[in-house]
Amino acid sequence: MTLLSFVAGSLITARLADIDQARADSNRIFELRVYHAVPGKVPALESQFRDTTSKLLAKHDLKVVGYWVPEEAPNWDNTFIFLVAHSSREEAKKTGMR
Repeated sequence: MTLLSFVAGSLITARLADIDQARADSNRIFELRVYHAVPGKVPALESQFRDTTSKLLAKHDLKVVGYWVPEEAPNWDNTFIFLVAHSSREEAKKTGMR
């Protein structure tokens, strides 16, 4: 449900965005990462991501758009999600993320 809310909000925001701006960013690529952790380890994963991993990604010019821990149990238990923005598909390939 959380992911569905995020997608719906993104679609509404995209419709409200300035068309010229959307064209200017047409090469931008977003990468959605979903991690399934060992039960009980999501808080440690979230802490490591917040304190270390996101800073390391930024150092390599990878913009972390956001990260989430879904609350929809039991299907989304032990799941950590984050979204990274790349300036282009080529840049995404250079970083090794995709």
